[in-house]
Order: sequence, then structure tokens, then C-alpha cells
Amino acid sequence: MTEREETGRFDNRLSDYLVVLIGCGKMGSALAGGWVDSGLLDPRRLVCIDAEETRAQQLADELNAREAIPEVELDDEQQPTRRMRLYVIAVKPDDVPAVLQARKEEEFTDEDTVISIAAGVDMATLREHAGPFPGLVRAMPNTPALVGAGVTGVMGDGTVDIEAVDALFEAVGEVVRIRKEKHFDAVTAISGSGPAYVFTAIEALADGGVYKGLDRKTAVQLAIGVIEGAAKLVQERSFEHTADLKDAVASPGGTTIAGLVALEEHGFRHALIRAVEAAADRSAEMAEDDGDDSTGSPIG
Repeated sequence: MTEREETGRFDNRLSDYLVVLIGCGKMGSALAGGWVDSGLLDPRRLVCIDAEETRAQQLADELNAREAIPEVELDDEQQPTRRMRLYVIAVKPDDVPAVLQARKEEEFTDEDTVISIAAGVDMATLREHAGPFPGLVRAMPNTPALVGAGVTGVMGDGTVDIEAVDALFEAVGEVVRIRKEKHFDAVTAISGSGPAYVFTAIEALADGGVYKGLDRKTAVQLAIGVIEGAAKLVQERSFEHTADLKDAVASPGGTTIAGLVALEEHGFRHALIRAVEAAADRSAEMAEDDGDDSTGSPIG
């Protein structure tokens, strides 16, 4: 039990809400674990639901959360009430419509908010299947949220309590608010898909080290440390352009500039730009297909 749970100091931004997590896979479980472990959310105000009941039960047991929406909710004075609900939809994109349709007639009210983390499922699709009542949010977390180091792009439809939404995703990392939905495909391509590009870069850097004689463990350790340190330097010296930080490493006639020339010869920057473009285009295509996707991941 965390210190905040022991003292009852949960995040005030969520004090009026019941959080209903629908989808208890890796990302849903990571989010729920972040909410509870950080002391953000009273686990008694968390409901875990999944098509595989045993998976929901296991997560609920682990977090001391609920497995079903309570028929009677009590306020802080133990009086019957219906708390506003934040429905976090963490299922794969092609399952989102059915999940929303199953609840729109009897559950959703104009005090509720639906938060979808599914890639390529746009606001129009969410509204079509959720009905007229709940507020809507699109969010794009990424897999580093599994270790509390995610970055999530969020945007609401203007009717939602965006501070409460921020609170949910700040529990597993950083939150960036997105103002225009047309930019969400780019958010998906950078934030949602970006970790895969970085994993590939780590693998390639390590392969280069092994090629030049390092053992695999040492090469991977160096590659991870370089990327982690470089990212931290960019974050803490945001007043400096990344080109200036690069130039500070690239001494005239030295090893770094030789490596940079090789990257340019092989189209390194062009390849990353095209990767973002391709992922963003695919996200847009998925929206046109009503979110239909063959992957098992909500974030594509």
C-alpha cells in the first residue's frame, strides 16, 4: 500500500469519479497499475472489465479494485449517489464500436466521459457508437507507460473535465494536449509508434558494436545509455536546438562527423521522416475504415 493510500490523500482531480477500465491487456493493466500504485486513485473507485473475465478478475484482485460497476455507490458521507464515470476504452480498434454500443443505451449519461486509446478511431466514430450523452476524449499513450515513462497525447471534445483526464495519464508519464484532431494521426505516428523506431535503433546500434567486437550485453547497455542520456539532455536543455547539441559532439575531422556522414549517405533522417509519414497515413486509413485493424493492440 502506498503512503497516499494509507493517508487517504488521493488526487482531488478524480475525487468525483468512478473510473471504469474496459480492456485489461498490457496497456490497460499498465494504466490501472499506475493509477493505484501512484496513489492517484482509490482502488475502490476503479472497475476492471474485460471480455476475458479471468483477466479482469486477476487485475482487480491485484489492485484491490472492483470487477463490476457497483449497483449502489456511496459518497464520502456514505449516502447513495451515482458518481460521474470515466470510461477508459483500452481494447483493440475494431472492438471499440461494439464496446460502446453495448453501453450507450443504459449506462452513459451526460456526466460521463468516454476515453478511447485506440489508434485510428476518430471522434465521429466514437460519437456514432457512444450516443449523444457522454463527453469524448481521444488519447494516445505508448508502451513506455508500462514502466511509468510514457507520453500521452490527449484531446477532448470541449465538454469534458480535461484536468481529470490529464491526471489519469500523468500517473504513467507525461501528457501533451492536442488541440486539433487532424493532428492526431501524427501523434499516433510519433508517440504511439515511435518506441518501435527507438527499439530498432537500439538494436542496430548494438549490432554495430557487436560487429566491431563488443559482446552483446555491453553493446546493448551502451546503446540504451546513449539514447536515455541524449533524450534527457534534450529535455533539460530545451533552450538549445538539437542541431546545436549535435554540433557540440561532432568535432572537426572526428569520429562523430564521420558517423553522421555515413547516416546521411544511408538516408537516416529521411527514413525516420518516412516512418512517421507512413504510420500517420495508416492511422488515417484506419479512421476511414471505422477503426478496423487486425492488430491486438489498442495503440496500433
